[in-house]
Amino acid sequence: MTTPYNIKIAPTAHHQIMSLSAKHQRLVIKLIEALAVNPRPPGAKKITGMTGLYSEQINNLRLVYKIEDQEILLLLVKS
Repeated sequence: MTTPYNIKIAPTAHHQIMSLSAKHQRLVIKLIEALAVNPRPPGAKKITGMTGLYSEQINNLRLVYKIEDQEILLLLVKS
């Protein structure tokens, strides 16, 4: 399956993902895979005042990412 968006994960976000429980890591990975297909799903919130920044929440986790051309940069994973 080809995805229209290339996903990059910032070092800080990678560290935050690795510090999560295995259950939460799986949730984040599923969400990242879904964002690669549709980076603006229902429920995603555009961060006002910041060009291309979005926030997506799953359970008690919040992902902050930037959409630029055909690339998504995951910046932050916060619980």
